[in-house]
Amino acid sequence: MNVVKEKYSVPIYNVKQVNIQSIMASLVTPTMFISLVLVRFFQQQMSFNQLLLMFCLFLLSCILTNIEIIRHPNWTSQMTITFSFLGSSMLLLIYALQSLSPGIATIFYVTPIAAFSMLIKHFISERFAMMCSVLMAIYGSFLFSFHEVNIYSIFLYLLLSQWFAIFLYQSIKDRKTLLKTSMSLLSIHFLLVFVFELNHLNMLTTSDILFSLLFSLLSVLFASILFLGILPIFEAGFNMLTESKLLALSNPNHALLRKMLVEAPGTYHHSVMVANLSESACEAIGANGLLARVAAYYHDVGKAIKPHMFIENQHKKNPHDSLPPEDSARIILQHPYDSARLLKEHKLPKEIIDIAEQHHGTTLLKYFYYKAKERQPGVDEVKYRYRGPIPQSKEAAVINICDSVEAAVRSKSNPTNEEILKIVRSIIYDRLMDGQLNDSHLTLNDILVIEKDICDMLNGIFHSRIEYPNDILVQQASRR
Repeated sequence: MNVVKEKYSVPIYNVKQVNIQSIMASLVTPTMFISLVLVRFFQQQMSFNQLLLMFCLFLLSCILTNIEIIRHPNWTSQMTITFSFLGSSMLLLIYALQSLSPGIATIFYVTPIAAFSMLIKHFISERFAMMCSVLMAIYGSFLFSFHEVNIYSIFLYLLLSQWFAIFLYQSIKDRKTLLKTSMSLLSIHFLLVFVFELNHLNMLTTSDILFSLLFSLLSVLFASILFLGILPIFEAGFNMLTESKLLALSNPNHALLRKMLVEAPGTYHHSVMVANLSESACEAIGANGLLARVAAYYHDVGKAIKPHMFIENQHKKNPHDSLPPEDSARIILQHPYDSARLLKEHKLPKEIIDIAEQHHGTTLLKYFYYKAKERQPGVDEVKYRYRGPIPQSKEAAVINICDSVEAAVRSKSNPTNEEILKIVRSIIYDRLMDGQLNDSHLTLNDILVIEKDICDMLNGIFHSRIEYPNDILVQQASRR
């Protein structure tokens, strides 16, 4: 048993972990910045000492970005392209605003820099977005400083605009949520404008303040438009797993879910129950509850190929009664990989495909194994185990547990709270002893929280009901 214990890692720069992706991602945006600085230098708009300072900033930002990328647990090539594109594009936009409006000192207010930080948070992580927002604010403040505006005011405005955007942006479940975030961000922008312009109030006219407020309004408007415009492009182009993509996949009208509902209704109901349990348990331990819910919907779609071979879709005759146990096991053991194949054909995100493959790990198909052992005592246990791999994430491990728990509890007619607890605890113990949770990064505390949450959910589902007299039942039925 190899269960992860709670621990805090010290950030150490490991040269061995540096790869092409981390180098590319850490170089592209700083290189774009230093290129724009060189253009200004050759236009004789900055001194050689300032250029040396910019090169020092370039090297520092490359190192810091590389460290953060190496620390990221699941950095991908899609993230490299996304970060490089967003960072370079935002710098070019800042440079264009500065170049096309040399006589407008407050033009920096119109920069839709909040879109950059929100998109980085959406596609990568909040921590990485916080770090990148600092670098982008520094880059922007230096580029806009050629207007002879206070560089510290520019830096604070660009930084606070991004940080508040990161803080306010929690999810994008619908346009209404984005509208609320935008209105809150606009209020903060107006406040920042008044604070920064307060020192120059005597030298400002009403038109100056109005232009600054208009620019800040346009900044939020453009940021919202950019966010909504870029989001679907990256989701579709790179098949990236985002909250909006998961919400779209949770639609019951998806072709695979409709296929399962029509051809394997018992499996569909089982998947919905597993989704409810998995989402609640994942949220309780801080994992991705929405990913667990959507992955649970699709984890058994492979059963729709031969639905009658699975007990939840059987009504009277069980075809396994007339099959040797090795043939029955071969059919049952294949369904996770049939699910993964169907998901690949329909181009679902890799994370969902991985969970479909891993949701049984390398567990033993005990019923058919012991049935075969009765006929042949020396039967090979490996032939009755799933091929795996074992769960590689917290979400996959939770679905692994909930899948078995739901099936086991459903087999009881009216399970009591004590019976539910006994079933859940025995399944979790079996997974631990069998090494199925070794690579899932679950801690002992996580497992205790999962056990409690699953039991609470099942107790609510299988709570006791009042038995009505027969005459009341007849009256109720006649009213329907």
